[in-house]
Amino acid sequence: MRNPIIVALDVPDAAAALRLAERLTPVVGAFKIGKELFTAAGPDIVRQFRATGAPVFLDLKFHDIPNTVAKAVETA
Repeated sequence: MRNPIIVALDVPDAAAALRLAERLTPVVGAFKIGKELFTAAGPDIVRQFRATGAPVFLDLKFHDIPNTVAKAVETA
């Protein structure tokens, strides 16, 4: 890992997440894909991030803060 900073991509839009990744990949260590983005974009979002060379931390736990769980449920 180049840098210890992990950027949380807590967005429901794959295009927005990928735009952020394009800008930040050179300066961050990894990206966290959470339930909301994964639910909206499916497993392909992980493949797309891996194709950019960006390390990915996949965070799909459901024992999380209520707001995070609620957003994932709304997205589904």
